[in-house]
Amino acid sequence: MQLAMAGSNDAFRAHLLETFREEAEEYLESITAGLIDLEKSGSEPALVESVYRRIHSLKGAARAVNLREIESVCQTLETVFALVKRGEYTPGVDDFDLFHRTLAVVKALLRGERPPNTPGEVIGALRAIPSGKGSRERTDPAVRESRAPGGEAAGHGQNGGTVRIAAQKLDLLTAGADDLLTTRLFITQRIRELEEMGGRFALWQWKHSQAFNDLHLIRRKAFGEEKAVIPPELVLPLQRAVEFLEYNREFVTYLQHDLATHLRAMEIDRSALEASTTEISDLIRDAALLPAASMLAPFSAFVREFSRTSGKSVDLMIEGGDIEVDRRILDALREPIMHLVRNSIDHGIEDPETRIARKKPAGGTVRIRVSPRSGSRVGIEVADDGAGIDGNEIRRMAVENGVVTAGENAALTDSEAIWLIFRSGMTTSRVVTDLSGRGLGLAIVEDTVSRLGGEVTVSSTRGRGTTITLVVPVRMATLRGLLVRSEKQIYVLPMQQVKQVLRVRPKDLSLNDGRPTARVAGETIEIVRLTDVLGIPPSGPPSGEDRPASLVIIAYGAGKIACLVDEVIRVQEIVVRPLGSQLRFVRRIDGAVILGDGRVALVLDPLELIQDATQTERPVPPPPLPDEAPRQILVVEDSVTSRVLLQNVLEGAGYQVETAVDGIDALAKLKEHEFDMVVSDVDMPRMNGFALTEKIRAEDRHPAGLPVVLVTSLDSPEDREQGRAVGADAYIVKSGFETGGFVETVRRLMRRR
Repeated sequence: MQLAMAGSNDAFRAHLLETFREEAEEYLESITAGLIDLEKSGSEPALVESVYRRIHSLKGAARAVNLREIESVCQTLETVFALVKRGEYTPGVDDFDLFHRTLAVVKALLRGERPPNTPGEVIGALRAIPSGKGSRERTDPAVRESRAPGGEAAGHGQNGGTVRIAAQKLDLLTAGADDLLTTRLFITQRIRELEEMGGRFALWQWKHSQAFNDLHLIRRKAFGEEKAVIPPELVLPLQRAVEFLEYNREFVTYLQHDLATHLRAMEIDRSALEASTTEISDLIRDAALLPAASMLAPFSAFVREFSRTSGKSVDLMIEGGDIEVDRRILDALREPIMHLVRNSIDHGIEDPETRIARKKPAGGTVRIRVSPRSGSRVGIEVADDGAGIDGNEIRRMAVENGVVTAGENAALTDSEAIWLIFRSGMTTSRVVTDLSGRGLGLAIVEDTVSRLGGEVTVSSTRGRGTTITLVVPVRMATLRGLLVRSEKQIYVLPMQQVKQVLRVRPKDLSLNDGRPTARVAGETIEIVRLTDVLGIPPSGPPSGEDRPASLVIIAYGAGKIACLVDEVIRVQEIVVRPLGSQLRFVRRIDGAVILGDGRVALVLDPLELIQDATQTERPVPPPPLPDEAPRQILVVEDSVTSRVLLQNVLEGAGYQVETAVDGIDALAKLKEHEFDMVVSDVDMPRMNGFALTEKIRAEDRHPAGLPVVLVTSLDSPEDREQGRAVGADAYIVKSGFETGGFVETVRRLMRRR
């Protein structure tokens, strides 16, 4: 009983601490915003009171969960602000620096990280403040923040009628809404199958109409008015056969009518389900909306800190912070927007002397403006009044860094040259700083926005500044995907990047530098076979026929290719399932989708497809060996996504694949069937991959030994050594999984047998 109580108390304390962390993060954001407003406006009583109260509340919350270090730091900071409230002390710029360092210590303690200063150091510095003259000369801050109405930081108060909900629970609700959509897709598939069944009745009706006259003739000649002489023993069987066929006609006619009636009813039910699931999904996704200010507010402290250390004077302005956006989209945009702000300060805003010489205000301005757009989209504009983008410098550095050739540079227009800043490897800074200039350019910005189904625009005027606008959906909407078949597998391409689908004949294609290309709307586009980019060898030799081929043109930023596929199936809504942490580094694969018929298809990453397809030297997958067609491989994997990925790759390479969900299931199938190889995960329930390999080696009935390949997320030297010790022929880590290398390993081991 005591043990049960202890476990219950531990769970309660963990829940209490998690609740405190959520509350404390809101307090810290609010205090940070208040400090910046105070530094801008002076010791305005209302602002001082607001900051004081929030520090007091944070101290009390920390005491309630027995976090003594945070409580002590807050207690000391509260004492300082009590002096400010009474007018006995006016903080200066250095004091505000200390206040922000104090909050950084609290944040680190809250997150279990190592703080930049120890709690004792900041407590000592805070206690030393009143021991001076009681008041410090206040200097003008180097950074000021102004906010549009409604742009207050999140955490300044709770609206009536709102409740707190854990982010994890909200994610579960969103996943449940996605599951409803999957169920709707299943029902749509069932209706499609029933419609196909109904279509088959048309063939039956045609066949029956052909036989109807024959049945009528048999009735007249066998036992009707034109009764002919037939053997008596055939009269009764013929009569029964004719009566059954007439009954059959009536039965099938009623069945056809009932099926059509049920189809109409199911279509009505499907429409009702679609309306309900759409409404529920929208409500749940609305619950995940947060004011944009909740993500943008911490930028104020960053800009202030940089202004204090760089010698530049920067004014950060946030407008439209009250506009609500999906929390997951805000989380995804946090780093890209921070990168844009860094670039604006580091590359855009000039130092005060330069600005004065150019007849500008000494202080520069970075403006983040959030505004609604049509089609349930939102625009986030990051603008500065700095030096602007030098197109000639961009061109020169692009050639110098190998981003473009001299010939390609000559063909670029000025507006096209500006877009080079979004190419990886681009930077106009000759000095690598902690802030920016590390050669990543703004590729991370365009990549993230494109993945969200948005777009980026840029405009710049020399000497006046630069504006970069991100337009993204307000909500994480359900995606639409194009289903295609290549070899034996079905893949999904996100429709945002699909620009055109067309049919061409091989004779209409031309070669450019040895690679096939097609002319589409006056543009030459390189053609790649989808399976070649994925590193999957063809299952057989090319047919050599001049049949039309399906081309899917995909574009991502400035890149564009045409993918050759065997079949374009259809466009449908998709719910992308993540691959999981073990497979997050698998290139060219973004996730998985459950189709309406229950099959799993892999969602492809258009950006990486384009990058790999446009390599100067693209690896060509080896052709299949003639004797490999009937080879049987057993894939053992408890994760359905990983299992489907391995199955797709191996079947695409021409192997026949059977699957098992763990080691016990695999052993049972090995006893029932002969296999030429086992590909297994390690970390599985009931029996793991190491134990399975030991069992296989102990009971090996193959003269040359059954090859065993372990594909796992366990990558420590000890795990690799254990894999070798139990007799595995190859040990492949999922984080470095590459389809081409994996298939080559399988082929090499097959050749040894």
